[in-house]
Amino acid sequence: MVSVSAATITMIVTALLITSPGDVTSGPAIADFLTIIGGNTAMKTSGSMPSDPSPQIHPLVRDESEIIGYRFFAEKLTANGSATAERVRGVFARECIAKGGRIEPEDGEVARSVLDRRLPPRGSFKHFWSGVSAVCVRSPSEVMGGFVAITFDNTELATRGDIGARLFSRNSLMPTRTAVYAYRPDRIRSPASFQAQQAARRADNVAEQRTQEAFRRDLAVGTETNCGTVIQIRGPMVEIAVPPVRLTPNGQSTF
Repeated sequence: MVSVSAATITMIVTALLITSPGDVTSGPAIADFLTIIGGNTAMKTSGSMPSDPSPQIHPLVRDESEIIGYRFFAEKLTANGSATAERVRGVFARECIAKGGRIEPEDGEVARSVLDRRLPPRGSFKHFWSGVSAVCVRSPSEVMGGFVAITFDNTELATRGDIGARLFSRNSLMPTRTAVYAYRPDRIRSPASFQAQQAARRADNVAEQRTQEAFRRDLAVGTETNCGTVIQIRGPMVEIAVPPVRLTPNGQSTF
């Protein structure tokens, strides 16, 4: 279970990265936790509508085909608005482990990518939004599922120094709303895909370095470069003739 302090709740919404179905091997989907955590599927509980979606229903509006199921919560909390999201993460993790999986590290490639992909648009009251998520894998190439919880946290109103804000929070009884989504495992990018991407990037860098080394090694008078023609080589220095059509700072014809 992961806690989120009040100081760090500044629009930390976690997301799950979409890939093509062929990028991962799916295991048993992690979705039974939805029947344990409570909540409901009534849109009114979310406090938002598809015609004017708030961040808590943004995933449902945008990516419904990738979602196995969801639950909405509206709770009158006085502290730790992320309590429900954190509780759900614990239930999700227990199901993941019971089915032979493990939770991906929060600071890993998979976890960082889900944040980039599922981040809802920032709107008004952006400092009240927070999020919790997790990805379950059996192996680097087998994703078992993922979840994201997005919370509109009204508990901050009760703890702010402004007396009017505190009275408003107590009198209006504004609920803290949390939306929880379970995602299809075949729509979550696997750790293996990131490893392959990193390997390809390293190979490209090596190839580029070798190309540059060969270019420097084979330089000779008459070689055409992107700056002009080589007209003289003096040790590590190369003099080039600048094409007449190219402007130079002080009208130089060679460099």
